Amino acid sequence: MVTFSSAQFDFWIAQFFWPMIRILAMISVAPLLGNRTIPIRVKVALAILITIVAAPSLPPAPVMAIDSYAGFAQIAREILIGLSLGFAVRIVFAAVEMAGELVGLQMGLSFAGFVDPTSGGAANVVSRFFGIIAVLLFLAINGHLLMIYGVIESFQVIPINLDGSVLLQGRRLIGLGSELFRIAMTIAMPFVILLLIVNLAMGVMSRVAPQLNIFAVGFPVTLTVGMSSLLLILPYLANPITAAVERSLTAMLIR
Repeated sequence: MVTFSSAQFDFWIAQFFWPMIRILAMISVAPLLGNRTIPIRVKVALAILITIVAAPSLPPAPVMAIDSYAGFAQIAREILIGLSLGFAVRIVFAAVEMAGELVGLQMGLSFAGFVDPTSGGAANVVSRFFGIIAVLLFLAINGHLLMIYGVIESFQVIPINLDGSVLLQGRRLIGLGSELFRIAMTIAMPFVILLLIVNLAMGVMSRVAPQLNIFAVGFPVTLTVGMSSLLLILPYLANPITAAVERSLTAMLIR
């Protein structure tokens, strides 16, 4: 019969449970891994697998009871750290999708929105298209592997026996959050400027030829120009999107 003491049980919890909380929190909000279409059981199983593989290389954790005040505080702390690491990468995908929303609005596709099952909110076609491009580029640079590496490396920078005086480099993450609108405008600006010129031209035409039905002609012209510009500028979108993803992964490594 296999027996173990409460001290051994607490030691196992300290070595496996606390790291799993941080890793699971990161997976729950990280792009691709935290997709709502992925079952919760798969996410939990992935967190357990990563914890088992990484546990021997992690620094020793303090032994504390889960049902104590210190245990509840440690759980909350690990959840916050994991969520911060995941949001550091998630925010870039939000910026790319925001750029797609701006482009779709200028193209006149704002009325053609639909409910996105992956996010639970409304989105247009261009926004989802930009989101798919961001996911493909994320996989192309092995971003999912870098996220796992980043959360494991975080245990070296921010150990589990955190006394509350060390923060998760909050200024860097807050500064990355302030970059959301800048990234979105950088990606969407060529489309916005081009479609603005088209709208100004259509406005001048409506003044020169009042008999022209601008509502019947303007939408096909705007949509055609928007699709054509998307086809021409699409190859050049890889560099800014990849640079933004790499920057977010660098912030996640918190070195």
